Amino acid sequence: MASWNEIERVRRNPEAFRPLAQALLTDPACEVSRFADGFLAGIATRNRGALSLRECEVLLDLRDHAEIHTAYRGLSIAALIQRCHEGSARLAPEDRMRIVDLYESGRRFVTGAELGWFTRICRELGAMEF
Repeated sequence: MASWNEIERVRRNPEAFRPLAQALLTDPACEVSRFADGFLAGIATRNRGALSLRECEVLLDLRDHAEIHTAYRGLSIAALIQRCHEGSARLAPEDRMRIVDLYESGRRFVTGAELGWFTRICRELGAMEF
């Protein structure tokens, strides 16, 4: 989550929010929805001054959710994916399917949108305990 200082800095600076919105439009890790695409396109081409507080919060939230995490608290996400896959039989079916899909994809990262779910699974399986 963005700090109030960051929100105010980005909100008042078109040279900060326009390129960020443009980058998120082309980022494959960014949420794909009609709302997000329309919102980001509008911000990327905005001709008037500052964003509203809420617009800036949404923009920075989309950024945070698209962020790529390769480590969590000093632990490799790739290693955590491996450990969670090994213990996936103990998970609920939906969580098991997501871990198996993540493992089989060969990805070595999780996005900000997946981080909360992933860390919950890691704790549930004791994957972060050595």
